[in-house]
Parts: sequence; C-alpha cells; structure tokens
Amino acid sequence: MNEQKQIDYSQKGYTKPKEHYIYRVKFTKGEEVKFIGHLDIMRLFQRAIKRAKLPVAYSQGFNPHQLLSFANPLTLGTTSEGEYGDFEMAEKIEPAFVMNELNKTLPKGVKVLDSVLITQNVSSAMASIDGAKYIVYADKKLTRELLENNINQFLAQKEILVMKKTKNNEKITDIRKDIFDMKNISDEKDVKIYLYLAAGSRKNLKPEPVMKSFYEYLGLEFEKYCMKYHRLDLMRKQQGKGWLALAEEIGVRCIGG
Repeated sequence: MNEQKQIDYSQKGYTKPKEHYIYRVKFTKGEEVKFIGHLDIMRLFQRAIKRAKLPVAYSQGFNPHQLLSFANPLTLGTTSEGEYGDFEMAEKIEPAFVMNELNKTLPKGVKVLDSVLITQNVSSAMASIDGAKYIVYADKKLTRELLENNINQFLAQKEILVMKKTKNNEKITDIRKDIFDMKNISDEKDVKIYLYLAAGSRKNLKPEPVMKSFYEYLGLEFEKYCMKYHRLDLMRKQQGKGWLALAEEIGVRCIGG
C-alpha cells in the first residue's frame, strides 16, 4: 500500500503526529437526526469514535482534540445519504473496520456507508467540494403536469435572479450558472425534482432559493416549510476524469451494504 501523502491542515492550528492516516467516511443523516446541527453531529462522532475505541489522532498542545473535519454543513431539516468527514487515525487500520465499528455505536439515523483510507494527494473533504446532488419533494401546489411543462423553459432563461443575503446586506445574484441540472423525477407517490447545484467554498447554492425562484416563475406561493430536501451526494471535479463523489478514486475503499 502506498504511503499516506500529507494533506495541508495547517490553517487549523495544530501539529500533526509523525504517523497519521486519514479516512474519509461517508454517512447518512436520516429523519431521526435531521434537526441536529453540524456541531452536534461532530460531537456525536467524537463520542462514537471513543466508544468504538478507534486509534484516533489528537492535536498537540494544552487542549488536545480529535483530528476530525467535516464537509459542507447540511441545512437543518434536510436529510442526506451523502455526508462526509475526514477522520485522522494514529494507526493504519482497515477501512472496513472503521466503518463497522462506528456503525455499532452510532444512533439510529446516522450510518456509515463508505470508508476510504486516503492514499492520494487530495484536499480535505470541505475543500474538495464543487457540487451537490439533491432530491426535492414538492408540496401539493406543484403538480406533475405543471412541473413537466415548465421545467425546461425555466432552465432556458439566460439568467435567474434571486435575492441573496450577505453578512451585511442583501444583493441580487444570478444563480443560473450554478444550476448544473434540474429534472422531473416524479413517481406515482410524490412530485420530485432532481437538482445538481454548485457547492463548496467557492460557490454554494442551496436548493431552497432554486425552488423559490421556480415557484415564483410558475406564479405559485412558495411555502418553505412545506418542501422536503434530501441530499444524495457531494461531488468534486478532477482534471481528466470529470465529476467524482468525494470518496471516489482517493484511496483504499470499503463500501457497506
């Protein structure tokens, strides 16, 4: 197996141990935990790692802490099958062991689906993100016929302007280029929309403003709490290979059933 290559975490303000192995873990956030915030998810994994007795690496200094980092925080109330964290271990262990032992200790609603020992020179999970895939479950105002008859015209617009909040004020922003794909995937039970949006530290478009703009385009009242959002995966762009999920082609992989 190739030696683990160094990942630059210097901005976090800690010194790495001499031996370290980074595991990228993909996990779910189900209905049971959809209102648990990002910091609480982090604490949940800290406790799970302790209970699982995994050889997690700690920062150096007066207040050592587990070396964990997580990808793009999920909006409260959104479920997901594509959350990611980078967990640093002081010993090299099998990716399957990391996944299986964590799943023994994690609560209902959180399940590790994939574990990868990183052997490639890649950025952290958060810094790697370029896109995110979602399913949106629409409310009853949006019918299948209305969706099917208007989605292509909505995307055909040269610009889609929305009001975006910044730290100090609000500004009008064109989000059209940040909508990579939008499809009608409705079935007999639900009116559903597939969204593929820009995400990450450079650009980060959430599904809510897209749906709000679409409803306004249709002349429908948008009620934010009547919509349901589910994240499918987080994606990155790799030169020569196109779009890949965050856990793809970065090392030794173990996928759960």
